Amino acid sequence: MRMAHDSSRFSNRRALAVLLVILLATCAVPQLAAQTLVQIEGRVQDADGDPVAGARVVYRLVDSEGVFISPPTDGSGQYALEMPDGERCRPVAVIDSGGTRIELGEVDPARVTAGMSQQITIEVPRRWNPSAVVQNFPGSDRLFRSFVEDTAITERYRLEAQVRREEGDSIDRGLLSVIGSAQFESIPNVEFGARLSAVGVNTTSGSGGDGMGDTDLWAKYSLGPTSDNRHELAFGVAATIPTGSDADGAGYDSTASRMFVAGRREVPWGVLTGNLNVTFNGDGRIFGLGLSGQTSLGVNVGVIAPVSYRLAVIGEAGFQGERFSGFDDETVVLGGVNLLLKDGSLRGAVGLGLSDGSPDVEIILGYSIPF
Repeated sequence: MRMAHDSSRFSNRRALAVLLVILLATCAVPQLAAQTLVQIEGRVQDADGDPVAGARVVYRLVDSEGVFISPPTDGSGQYALEMPDGERCRPVAVIDSGGTRIELGEVDPARVTAGMSQQITIEVPRRWNPSAVVQNFPGSDRLFRSFVEDTAITERYRLEAQVRREEGDSIDRGLLSVIGSAQFESIPNVEFGARLSAVGVNTTSGSGGDGMGDTDLWAKYSLGPTSDNRHELAFGVAATIPTGSDADGAGYDSTASRMFVAGRREVPWGVLTGNLNVTFNGDGRIFGLGLSGQTSLGVNVGVIAPVSYRLAVIGEAGFQGERFSGFDDETVVLGGVNLLLKDGSLRGAVGLGLSDGSPDVEIILGYSIPF
């Protein structure tokens, strides 16, 4: 009888243990359900709305004080992380790519619900990055003398009106040009462009006149940034069509074709540029004199140094071999600025000739509009 009584007592204890386990599991089910994770998405941007890459967002749970940190943002500033369903949370800080923690202050909490993706945009103070200014502000990156041969391409469409004055020992030239360039969605990373000019010429001998100048056409392909995001490469072709009057000195009655390759490198204070070209010049004529075309080589270097988010200083130096027999090489140094306005860019530069084949002074003033 004692053994039966002990067995009954053991069975009762086992039943009670099983019942307790069932009760505990039943109580834990809502807790487990509350920990169901759903995805939260967001975007990190700076004070001007530009994306911030490589940043991690710190979230804090309002009721339980848990902390979640997102993976680094991508190039468009987007991030995604999983958060507990039904919890109230808010972003409290951003850790930038350099490891600096930026507190966000008071942000209203948001409750995460199952199956819902929440978009949270956070503004952080922007750090001064000159090379990023050149990349992110179209118009700040265009050169003057190497406008065509540089790596920069227009984002969509661009139109520039430009006035140029060239003064030399025996000839002065004034040019009013319209420069148009375009990149089409169907042909990405390729810029097509044209430059039309009206020219006025005065010489010490009294010859010269006004008329349409020669027309420049070009196409160039940008390979985009390299894997380290610090270098850019491009190559292209250009042609000069003899639409100008050689009798007035507005054109050379010569067809020319050019091939070029260009590169850029980011540096802490801006961007370095350079390009090489070879130009095949056909025979021509000016003021009634025949010209024998030559194949000429050229090299140009430049710097783009932003001093603010709207103002970039441009420096260029260029050499071009003789275009026709009996002509001199052309060597010019130039300094200018690109000022970004609300709807366009105001551009101006002054160049100095360092060889007999160059104008003594060159003055450029332009206004460009992207659209």
